[in-house]
Amino acid sequence: MDANTVLKRSTNTTYEVVAGEAILIRLDTGTYFSLNKVGTQFWEMLDGQQSIGQHAATLAAQYDVETSLVAADLLELAGKMMTDNLVEAA
Repeated sequence: MDANTVLKRSTNTTYEVVAGEAILIRLDTGTYFSLNKVGTQFWEMLDGQQSIGQHAATLAAQYDVETSLVAADLLELAGKMMTDNLVEAA
């Protein structure tokens, strides 16, 4: 996986945003996960249309930080999400 990877949310995962943070639930296992505010923004961007790098650029501009730092964090988070089958390649 790299910054050019395009991901989408898994169809086996549902979510609810509470107080700006997402609670994700795997429908097939009942396992739940939580995301902080920035993780929630990333999760909501995962529509299968833009790359991780594009999402990183959007978030970096919003928070006025280096795109490379955001991209590294999103790649780490995306890797964990992929491992837990929360996302899939578009």
